[in-house]
Amino acid sequence: MMHLKTTLSVLAIAAVATMAQNKAYSGAELYTLKEVEYGKFEARMKMAAASGTVSSMFLYQNGSEIADGRPWVEVDIEVLGKNPGSFQSNIITGKAGAQKTSEKHHAVNPAADQAFHTYGLEWTPNYVRWTVDGVEVRKTEGGQVNDLKGTQGLRFNLWSSESAAWVGQFDESKLPLFQFINWVKAYKYTPGQGPNGSDFTLDWSDNFENFDGSRWGKGDWTFEGNRVDLTDKNIYSRNGMLILALTRKGQENFNGQVPQDAAGDAEFNGQGQNPQSSSSVTPSSSSVASSSSVTPSSSSEQETGILPTRVKLQNKDIRGTVNAKGARVNPNNKANYQVDFNF
Repeated sequence: MMHLKTTLSVLAIAAVATMAQNKAYSGAELYTLKEVEYGKFEARMKMAAASGTVSSMFLYQNGSEIADGRPWVEVDIEVLGKNPGSFQSNIITGKAGAQKTSEKHHAVNPAADQAFHTYGLEWTPNYVRWTVDGVEVRKTEGGQVNDLKGTQGLRFNLWSSESAAWVGQFDESKLPLFQFINWVKAYKYTPGQGPNGSDFTLDWSDNFENFDGSRWGKGDWTFEGNRVDLTDKNIYSRNGMLILALTRKGQENFNGQVPQDAAGDAEFNGQGQNPQSSSSVTPSSSSVASSSSVTPSSSSEQETGILPTRVKLQNKDIRGTVNAKGARVNPNNKANYQVDFNF
C-alpha cells in the first residue's frame, strides 16, 4: 500500500505524503484503486459546505506532485465553503512547480450543500466536459486537454484549507460536516460504440450498499496548507450512502440521519433521468436558460496562466511559499518537499 501514500490528492504538494500529524481536525479522502485513460464519471452528491472547507470530486494521476519532470494531470470539481451556491471547475497540467490552471465557477441551484445533484466529468483525447444534472456547464477542447496524458483515478475529498482568501475563514462551530455520495458510475471511452452515440459504455457502478475495498481506498495522510488529517475513520457506508466527514479530532463519527434522495435512486436505476444526460447532447442556449439547476459557462476556453496567475485570481495579496491550491505553507518545512512553490 505504500505507493498509495505517495498521492496527495487535489493538493499534491509533497513527493511523499506525510502520515497524520495529530492535527486538531480530521477529514476524509476516497479514491479508486485503479486508474484509467479517458472515460466518463458521474456521482450523485450532496456536498459539504462551511466557510474554510473544500468538498470535491476530481480526477488525478498518481505522482503528479513529484518534481522529476513528469506531467501534472488533474481535472477538478470543487465546492468552496464560502460559496456553496457554485462549484469551481479546473484543469491542472504542466509540471510540479509550473502548473497551468484554468478555473471557472458555475452556479448550482439549489446550493450544493442543500440538495443532491448529479455531477459529471467526461475526459476524452479531444475534450473535457463538466455537467450538473445532465446539463453541460463547461467544455474545454484542445489546449490543456492535449496535455492530459496517461491515466487518472477518481477521487473525492473533504478537508479544510488554511487559505481564507480561497475558501473563507474557517468556522469550527459548523463541525461536524458531511459530504453524501449516493452513487457513482464510471464509463469506458468507446468511440463509436456507446449507446445513443455517446462514445461511453458503462464499466461499473456503485450505490454503496456496502463498502467495496477492492475498488476504493481511504486516505490516511495530511499535507501543508491543510488543517486536517485525512483518516479512514471519517469514511462511512450507511443506508446505501457513502459519507465523508470533517470533524474535530477524536470525534470521528456519524450519528445523524442519512438524507433521502429518491430522485437519485431512480436515476441510478435508469428511471427519470434527465434527457440531456447523454454525453452526445449539448444543450442549446434556450434549454440551458430554462434549467433551474445550473448556469452554464461559455464553451470557448483560454487555457493560459501558471500558478502565480491562479493565485492572483484567488488572492492578490498572497506571497511566500504556497501549495498547488495557492494556500500558504510553512517555509521552515520546505526541506520535506521536492517542489518549492515560492514565487
